[in-house]
Amino acid sequence: MNDRKAQADFSDLNDIVPEKVEIRDRDEAVARSLRGPAAVAATVIALLFSSFQLYTAYAGAFPDLIQRSIHMAFAIVLGFLMYSATSQSPKSRPSIIDILSMSLGLSVCVYAALNYDRIMMNPGISNRWDLVLGVIATVLVLEATRRILNWILPAIAVLTILYAYFGPYFPDALAHRGFSVDYILETLYMSTSGLWGTVTGVSATVVAGFLIFGSILFYTGGGEIFVDLAKAIAGRSYGGPAKVSCISSALFGTISGSAVANVVVDGVFNIPLMKRLNYRSEFAAAVEATASTGGQLVPPVMGAGAFIMAELTSTPYLKIALAATIPALLYYVGVTSSVHFEARKSSLERIPKELIPAFKKTLPKSAPLFIPIALLIYLMTEGYDPTTSVFWATVASVGFYFITVRSFDRLKERIRNILSALEAGGKAIILVACLCACAQIVIAMFNLAGLGIRISEAVIGLSAGSKFLGLFFTMIVCIVLGMGLPTTAAYVLAASVTGPALIKLGLSPVAAHLFVFYFAIISAITPPVCAAVFAATAIAKSNWLSTGWLAVRMGMGGFLAPFCFAYCPPLLLDGSPLDIIWNSLVSALGVMAMAGAVMGYFGSRCKWYESIFLATGALFLLKPGLITDLIGLGTVVLIYIFQKRRQPFGES
Repeated sequence: MNDRKAQADFSDLNDIVPEKVEIRDRDEAVARSLRGPAAVAATVIALLFSSFQLYTAYAGAFPDLIQRSIHMAFAIVLGFLMYSATSQSPKSRPSIIDILSMSLGLSVCVYAALNYDRIMMNPGISNRWDLVLGVIATVLVLEATRRILNWILPAIAVLTILYAYFGPYFPDALAHRGFSVDYILETLYMSTSGLWGTVTGVSATVVAGFLIFGSILFYTGGGEIFVDLAKAIAGRSYGGPAKVSCISSALFGTISGSAVANVVVDGVFNIPLMKRLNYRSEFAAAVEATASTGGQLVPPVMGAGAFIMAELTSTPYLKIALAATIPALLYYVGVTSSVHFEARKSSLERIPKELIPAFKKTLPKSAPLFIPIALLIYLMTEGYDPTTSVFWATVASVGFYFITVRSFDRLKERIRNILSALEAGGKAIILVACLCACAQIVIAMFNLAGLGIRISEAVIGLSAGSKFLGLFFTMIVCIVLGMGLPTTAAYVLAASVTGPALIKLGLSPVAAHLFVFYFAIISAITPPVCAAVFAATAIAKSNWLSTGWLAVRMGMGGFLAPFCFAYCPPLLLDGSPLDIIWNSLVSALGVMAMAGAVMGYFGSRCKWYESIFLATGALFLLKPGLITDLIGLGTVVLIYIFQKRRQPFGES
């Protein structure tokens, strides 16, 4: 279709606005619509929460237990204020039970902070009052997590507590000596192994800072600029609207740690645009869900999981972010290739020329976004810790936002936007804080009862020493956990039980944890429970099951990339420059070939046997080794030449 015809048929595309849909993440509840004093209280507490996190990022965190308990005090108070207990609970104000829970939550957290010296000098020694408060703190964290997320993670936490207590009564393979109620409560509340443990600590420092940074970037125009930049880059290529979704989702991944958040921000613009250009609803939703899910793989943010990974593996965060770069690119090479092949196969429209912003105008507008991100990366490269780095990146972002102010009215508007960003950042921390504290309960009980070691040994036993089987079983565990848990929780739990097994099978700690992390993320598009797909289908009004399976096909690169770097360390930047470049190029070609096989198009439409040969060639390319690389390269090139020679005879 030429540009003139596009203008005639699609002139109304300029009027596309976000569709009004109800987006409900199956993992996250809908917050109350607070009014009156309750709304003011939530705003003030959220602003204080963000201010506390920014202050400690600048001046340095308090001692571990104090920092984490104050962090959880804010999270619990806001959690019970903003999220109702049941569908029948008040929606515009907290109930009496909520106010009581907020008061108790504040009390148990402040008590822990005030007793820092006693707890650290005499770990495990408690009185009756300590144990009572330990029960209250544990119950409040479980209930807050249930309200904000769902019942699955709190239920797992309760089961692990029961397992720690009733250990002697389990079958021999799972039995242990058991622990008293007092000892369990001391571990959970009167030490830094339970509620105030490492995972909570990551939320209380690094993750909180990055969530505020992402909120600042978004409220200063990040979402719109990312979409415009993606349109300028890919809008006129085959399947342009779908490729715009891929690029904007990857860019938005730098400021968001949630697949559903990506879908909501990008999808309300991109999905209607694709549908108006006659893309199938299922295809439009699958593209958005798959591309948005990959946003969590993109450095530097990578959701909260990357920061927790740094703590669990004792690896500098920057090293993890760098190691994740090539696998993230492979994921998006796969998704973009799938979009391109489907566009060629189905003759999908491009974005009309008049709707694409000029690149030379869009690029300067993106400077206030990319300069703070560049500063963040530079500071971490220079050896600054992530918390300090993200603080100065946040300061730079705010500074750039105000530097162009030319009128008092514009100044007031931008101050309001920054306050809104800080409020949104404070409220966004609630979910991660409660999730991390609840996951920390599970980890504490796993460690106490030795369950993680038993499951790790079981994985090794089932794999019979085979690295591939060990990876395969770990993949299944991660996907199953991800069906009911958010990415971070699924990663933390799976890593605690399968990470040691993968390390024993020969993977480096970073490779093992990244493998788990990737499949915890990919579970967002894997039926039957696939949060990103649910959100995208709500916008596209498509069949969720068809969308889900199409998303799995389009995300095949994401399923293959973890196996690639598990067998090929150069993909994690562990090797010589030549090895890294060669394996990256070969793996990218393998991912593209696999995308062609599953989408049914490469040089032209694939016959069924061509798809088989193409997939076989892709697997050879993805397996490290010069011989397999050459076999795969020859197979893929021959298929491409054969299809291209056939194309003039009527096949497109």
